[in-house]
Amino acid sequence: MLRNLKSAALFAAAAMVLALPAGPLHAQAPGKGKLLVATEDMRDPNYRRTVVLLLHHDSNGTIGVAINRPTWLSIEDVQPEAGSAEELGADVFRGGPLAPAQMIFLVRNPPAGVFDGQPILDRIYASGNLEQLRALSGSLGEEAIRLFAGHSEWAAGQLEAEIQNGQWIIVDGTAERVFETDPEDMWPRYSVIDSELLVKLRP
Repeated sequence: MLRNLKSAALFAAAAMVLALPAGPLHAQAPGKGKLLVATEDMRDPNYRRTVVLLLHHDSNGTIGVAINRPTWLSIEDVQPEAGSAEELGADVFRGGPLAPAQMIFLVRNPPAGVFDGQPILDRIYASGNLEQLRALSGSLGEEAIRLFAGHSEWAAGQLEAEIQNGQWIIVDGTAERVFETDPEDMWPRYSVIDSELLVKLRP
């Protein structure tokens, strides 16, 4: 009977994995465009039940913004000098505990010529340049832009150590996951697989 119960539990876990959104969920290492999902082992209150989009990652460190922490703030609350950018009407998210008075924004499918660099992923660009933000006023709906007060940052090797200690899992980022998932649903949806379950399911 116990063996049957264990088999049923593993079958249910496997079914849960197959029911998740298409595309690989886990990666071997952090990287630009990946999502960090806090596990139940996360003890830092800044990151409990948090999903972070990585904007930059290399041997010198990592920068990201939390994408599931909406606030009641407006653009002018964070940066009054944003001027005409107030017309965007987008909500402001708490991007992280660092530099809370500075704004970073994500834009999905911006007009040609606004951004020169490489996208974070899937035609999603990130910037803190207010001139670029003003240039977008009137050309994008609020569903195509995300505004963040503050950001998250890790020194070289720090994030890898936290992942090794089981505080984060890594999920592939997509435009749909970043822009179309309800912020309240992000952490419950992407935290359903933990490292122990993955070990159990591997052949």
